[in-house]
Amino acid sequence: MEPQPAAKQLRYAPILILAVSSIAFFLGLGTLGLLGPDEPRYAEVAREMFVSGDYISTRLCGCLWFEKPALLYWLSAAGYHLFGVTEFAARVATATAGFGTALIVFFALKALGQAREGLCSAIVLTTSGIFIAYARVATPDMVLTSAITASLLSAYYSLHKTGWTRTVFTALAFGFMALAVLAKGLVGVVLVVAIFGAYLFLAGDLRRLRIRDLSIGVLVFLIVAGCWYGPVMQRHGWQFIEEFFVRHHFQRYTSNEFGHPQPIYFFPIVAIAGVAPWTFFLIPAVTRLRSFAQIKGSIVALAWIWAIVPVLFFSFSESKLPGYILPAFPALAIIVGSELDRFLRGESSKTLFAAAWLTAISLVGIGVGFIVYTRSEAIGISSGRGLLAYLPILVAIVTLVMLVARKRLAFITSSVVVVMCSIVTAVILLFPVLRNEVSLKELSLEAAAALKPGEKIGFYLKKEFAPVFYAEGRVLCEPKRGGTFYALHQDMLADALENESSLIVITDSKWLPGIQNDPRFTTSRIAAQGESLAVRVRMKKIVSAD
Repeated sequence: MEPQPAAKQLRYAPILILAVSSIAFFLGLGTLGLLGPDEPRYAEVAREMFVSGDYISTRLCGCLWFEKPALLYWLSAAGYHLFGVTEFAARVATATAGFGTALIVFFALKALGQAREGLCSAIVLTTSGIFIAYARVATPDMVLTSAITASLLSAYYSLHKTGWTRTVFTALAFGFMALAVLAKGLVGVVLVVAIFGAYLFLAGDLRRLRIRDLSIGVLVFLIVAGCWYGPVMQRHGWQFIEEFFVRHHFQRYTSNEFGHPQPIYFFPIVAIAGVAPWTFFLIPAVTRLRSFAQIKGSIVALAWIWAIVPVLFFSFSESKLPGYILPAFPALAIIVGSELDRFLRGESSKTLFAAAWLTAISLVGIGVGFIVYTRSEAIGISSGRGLLAYLPILVAIVTLVMLVARKRLAFITSSVVVVMCSIVTAVILLFPVLRNEVSLKELSLEAAAALKPGEKIGFYLKKEFAPVFYAEGRVLCEPKRGGTFYALHQDMLADALENESSLIVITDSKWLPGIQNDPRFTTSRIAAQGESLAVRVRMKKIVSAD
């Protein structure tokens, strides 16, 4: 086995990680409008904090909204202070957290004497499909992942130290765990304790825990987490506890109230597919894992437990979204990174070479996919700009050639370049085409411009909440629970209009006849974007027979 490279050979590793992250996470970050039902709402809560100066009570459209803790909102509000209220500012915190997570992985493994493995792991992480996707949206999952990664690696490093150094890193582990709780609630404690507790038990290291270190750690945890949970519970009491802990923790896990049902095998598939294009290097990693005793005490042992626990835990949840297991991906990156390190050191394993060949073929597939998709979207392939669509396939062919020539470092480097070229191509060619397909920004701005004084926006059978942000919170709250008003039938619209002279309703064209044919309403069209519509709805005046 070759020795790890000297520190001088990897002194530019952080710059390399920054360069890859800059393209993967930051390039075109503000190009697309806010996406889906969640991103606009999180960005709006942060905007209302920014405008009001109240950083304790989380409000959406003026109503209390206790779905998530405050850390993401604080970070997005900081982005607004620095860059103005824009999509880029709302997302820059998660992109930075993605970059920070990769750096944490690199420096942690470097501190353990595994610098090259750390660099491989960091590069795998920054070029994995799901990690790129979540680093580019304003949701709490990436911030949670970064905090959990720092907590687990600090805890692991503390086991290899003595005296006050161990105490400091134990305190850091608890401090980062508190940040995880500030990012997404109790799951931050549950995952860290379950993962590291399982590792200590299986590695036989429970005896290495020290009461003094744990006591200091718990104190640090309470201080950090208490900076928000204390004031918010003091201010809102049972209302916060019931909504935040009961409804958005226990009911979300045990029921399908929030409408995200998936089969029990959903998360294993997400874990395998999410690490693409490096998925196939999990094959040699699995075949190498014959018994835990062989890797006992190593960072790879922690990584396997770290990868498995979130997948198992959330597989039994009634509500499932891909981002729930994002904290598992730094662990998967460490596992894959260790295989890439073996590959670079010249290990002649059949499974390693099979993984490399399958990776090269999949990268060629990505390149072909870009050409097919850009043609289907009628982007000018014949133009100079359209020729960018061929860049990923050209680099993928180079990757295949490097593998045939047994140039291992060149193969891995060109594989990374394929991913980078794919992102550049997507930002330049696809984002302008997709702008109006993936976000209701244009419709939202038109609806906001049409609002009369005191008038608000509501939603009818459409969970695309972009107007929440683009109308600067001039959206009707749910009458009872707060949050965004979302009507499931005409009676709910009628109830809302009892207290409103009119509403601009966001809906789909297929649902519009249901409103128009209701004798209680009068409607007038405001704007359209594809099948999405903004319609002003009023209650008809009832004229007395007298």
